[in-house]
Amino acid sequence: MNRKTVTAAVMLLLAIGISGSLPLLAHITKDTTFYGMRTDLPVPRLPGYQPGAEKLRLVFFGYRHCGTVCPVQLVNLQDLHERLAHQPVKFVFVTLDPDRDSQKELDQTMTAMGSKFRAVRPENELVAQNLALGFSDYAAKTGTAEAYDYDHSARIYAVSPDNRRHLLYASPDLDLDRVQADIERLLAVL
Repeated sequence: MNRKTVTAAVMLLLAIGISGSLPLLAHITKDTTFYGMRTDLPVPRLPGYQPGAEKLRLVFFGYRHCGTVCPVQLVNLQDLHERLAHQPVKFVFVTLDPDRDSQKELDQTMTAMGSKFRAVRPENELVAQNLALGFSDYAAKTGTAEAYDYDHSARIYAVSPDNRRHLLYASPDLDLDRVQADIERLLAVL
């Protein structure tokens, strides 16, 4: 093959790839006036989670033994819990480490966080990782069998009761005033 043929083939593949991804992009970038990434994508049901009267839940994947991003995001969520106390919002912590995080420990931690916090403990690590993937999150076990951690994204997801992800916050470094404004604005249209 000559250089022109290869270049033409690469350009064609790029064009096909870009045009094929446009429908997905419409679900991600519908409204850029939000601080968080606005989406409208289905996510899996949270196993064992019984929805109540909330119009929105803020979902976070982490684990109790995390010494890095989880404590920061949990403080963010606790602050949002106080700011949104009179709003129909729940806060759901999904453990990535069901082997070490017992449901009793998770429930105690969530009770200490606030009245609208709930914990979800998938039946095993594989189910937890697949659930995270369903939210476009990632989690990878690092270390040895005896001493391990998880490399994970530390994202917060705003999810409606019909299991649709509407907002994504990709960093624990958040402007909580803007997050609060996003959540209140989203609640007004749900």
